[in-house]
Amino acid sequence: MKKVVTISLLFYSYFSALIVKADEDIPRVIKLFPEKITQHNVALPLNQFRALEILAEKNVSSHQVPRPYTMPLTANHTEVFDSDLNDNGIRDDYERMLLKSYQRSEYVAMGILAAERWDKLLQLLHSQEQIKTSLQALELFNDNIAINQCYYSLQKIDKSLISPVLNYFNNEQLLDAKYQAELLLLDIIGNNQANLTFHQQPCKRFADFAKNVKKWKLTAI
Repeated sequence: MKKVVTISLLFYSYFSALIVKADEDIPRVIKLFPEKITQHNVALPLNQFRALEILAEKNVSSHQVPRPYTMPLTANHTEVFDSDLNDNGIRDDYERMLLKSYQRSEYVAMGILAAERWDKLLQLLHSQEQIKTSLQALELFNDNIAINQCYYSLQKIDKSLISPVLNYFNNEQLLDAKYQAELLLLDIIGNNQANLTFHQQPCKRFADFAKNVKKWKLTAI
């Protein structure tokens, strides 16, 4: 129980740090050659070429994403957050946010890769078909820790970077669903909670996520 509380406090501390940055100005256009990150010019987990490959593979571009529209008053509110009109597996409101908010294509690609793990987290509440063993649950939980760690470490150097986590879990229902899914994961993990990992190189996990995107595409072909 102590470990559950510790993990939850860690995630909420990340949320608090991110909210402070939420009011800062953010760039609106992805540039092919944006200015280098200041200080030590931190090495991002994806280079620009691989990031653009991921965007192409996922059909993510300002021309592909549907424009915002007004939902009918009779519409189910939950559908507003689940809509994917361009059918590329990425929620439309989140996809628009990535394209409008990040100047670097690497950051857009990272947001897409992170969302795939968050998707799995929320899907767990509806079905445990993909997460059946404690090792699978442990991997997903560790991936989510690594995502938070990576953004936190990058924000120390790139002061303009805002983690997309609060844009993905952008209402109380989604935040509560995230919390409930994490508790379910910990329940599945059971006695393996001692193997929860705080990565020494958390951003390297994004490079691993990117490799899986390519493997999935080759398998599909």
